[in-house]
Amino acid sequence: SNIFADALSMGVGEFLSSKAENEWILSEREREKWEVQNYPEGEVQEMIDIYVEKGMERDDAKMVIETIAKYEDFFVDVMMAEELQLAVPEDDHVQESVREGIIMFLSFAAFGSLPLLGYVIIPISFPDLGEEALFVTACIVTGFVLFIMGCMKSVFSSANWVCCGMETLL
Repeated sequence: SNIFADALSMGVGEFLSSKAENEWILSEREREKWEVQNYPEGEVQEMIDIYVEKGMERDDAKMVIETIAKYEDFFVDVMMAEELQLAVPEDDHVQESVREGIIMFLSFAAFGSLPLLGYVIIPISFPDLGEEALFVTACIVTGFVLFIMGCMKSVFSSANWVCCGMETLL
């Protein structure tokens, strides 16, 4: 029940976090859109400066940005990416947030249950073991499962400086 409650909490937290971030990004997009509608020259100049800073010649940057600025929605999306480094969420961002919450719930429930396998499998497999032997064996199985989960995480992590196969050390 504790794993279920934790998984539910993590899933709901992921949903709310993702939804809130997407709503914030969309509010930033509305602000940028308002700025383009009410102060287009300043926004164009700001984008030209960004492109010049990235290495474009001023005349080329001006030509590119003035061309992009003719298409308001496209210009706003470019500004979101270049100026704010924000990716505008898709129209179905709420459904995506729900999906992320469900994935978090299922992942937390599944991987949170794995360390408990020793407390389930050992007593079923060896019913004649005493309580102390069952406890020690279950602890060893739990430690082994946690080690394997850590290895799997290091294999799939971008920072796999130590992974189970030790290939990165060779």
